[in-house]
Amino acid sequence: MSSSVAKKTLRYQGRERSYTVVSPADPAGAPVLLYFHGSKQSAAVSRRFTAGTFDALAENQGVIVVYPEGVQRHFNDSRAEMPETARTLGIDDVGFTRRLIDQLVTDYRADRGRVHAVGYSNGGQMVIRLLHDAPELLAGAATIAAPVPVDDNLIDRSRRAEVFPRPVLLMHGTGDPIVPYRGGVAGTPTTGVRGKVRSAPDSAEYFARRNGIHSAPETRVYAPGVEVATWSAPHRQPVQLWTLAGVGHVVPAPKELPAGLGATTTGVVAAEVIAEFLGLG
Repeated sequence: MSSSVAKKTLRYQGRERSYTVVSPADPAGAPVLLYFHGSKQSAAVSRRFTAGTFDALAENQGVIVVYPEGVQRHFNDSRAEMPETARTLGIDDVGFTRRLIDQLVTDYRADRGRVHAVGYSNGGQMVIRLLHDAPELLAGAATIAAPVPVDDNLIDRSRRAEVFPRPVLLMHGTGDPIVPYRGGVAGTPTTGVRGKVRSAPDSAEYFARRNGIHSAPETRVYAPGVEVATWSAPHRQPVQLWTLAGVGHVVPAPKELPAGLGATTTGVVAAEVIAEFLGLG
């Protein structure tokens, strides 16, 4: 199976929005995985940052992998404290995502019922916003280094949104120097402060409760330093938390990354476990 790469644009809110599509040879009826990049990143940076591991899902598992680009390299995400152009200009990234999905259905005949989203950092916060404000767009979701904002830091619309259960996977390193695994203020004076977030375990429990699961999670060791907690119940959408001991603000992949982001890991490849959890391919 081969794949192809295309840089595309669509017009929304009076501006050209860019996105990159990595598609399998026969995309008709294929599932979609939207990858939302982190702050100051782009589609091209994300593909390198993840060592092509998400791209590989197109060729190996027949997934249409799409990298939307934020306005001035940021998405207007779920956090009330978001002092970036995407917020000050009132960029409607929820509406943009809806329009993008329509375009993918038209251009690639993608399966609208199997659209999933994964996001890293700012992109993960964008996925959290989609899970609140437009859950009907997604069949499932994953976040990396992006815990749920505390109530006071969750935008008003998301706080008031109707609950719509979806399977969710969260992945976070305990050594993250930018977004604390144990909760607290996210960001730094250099990267920008983004207000308070829940801890990673509290964030997973938050989604479990939204999905109607009130039992304790089952835990297992996936690899040395990698623990998986799974919240599940009959007829309920599952939630997983992947805790990466000592790992920093990274997307786990076979890639050497800047030291300022903290340690990386060879114990897990995020793209592979996310694809398995979401049932892609």
